[in-house]
Amino acid sequence: MMKKREYLTIDEAAQELGIHRTSVYPYLNELHIKRYKFKLSRHFYISAADFERIKEARAKPWTIEE
Repeated sequence: MMKKREYLTIDEAAQELGIHRTSVYPYLNELHIKRYKFKLSRHFYISAADFERIKEARAKPWTIEE
């Protein structure tokens, strides 16, 4: 179970979703999710709220708007 955090790395999001990290990127693009890069970190992050949007889209893919 994931701890409550404000941001997750792409790798953490993929692990929590049970998918490969490269499979996260289509969701980021389709849902227009912003990626964040913080100083002193080599990782890209997404917000916890956006992670929840990805989980919803995976559960109900027919709700993704074009």
